[in-house]
Amino acid sequence: MFILVMLMMILPLQQQAGVIEIKNAWMRPGAKDMNTALYFEVKNNSSQADTLYDAKSGLAERVEVHETYMQGDMMGMRPAKAVEIKANSTFKFQPGGHHVMFINLKQNLRKGSSAEVTLYFRHAGEIKIKPEVRK
Repeated sequence: MFILVMLMMILPLQQQAGVIEIKNAWMRPGAKDMNTALYFEVKNNSSQADTLYDAKSGLAERVEVHETYMQGDMMGMRPAKAVEIKANSTFKFQPGGHHVMFINLKQNLRKGSSAEVTLYFRHAGEIKIKPEVRK
């Protein structure tokens, strides 16, 4: 009976594995106390939409998921409450679009180094990535 209960708990976790894939993750270099951004692609291999709602890292005082917008002739950026990743599709976080913003870096980020970041999805849960720092 115990084994049956354990299997019932583990199977849903195994089904989640690989549902969300993070590809081509990279960050811009940045100096301590400045800001930088993380870019990547999210591939949703599921038949259900998922939502990226948060990101965390010890690299900066604050880490926020951002979106860009146009207001008249001016482009701006602001925190996004969440970003929907449609079923069986790929969403790109890229320069000039959605990105993860690192505000007040706690250390210098030099080209060629890497950093650990945790992305939080409503259905897939936590996904840890190590993006490369590059220009």
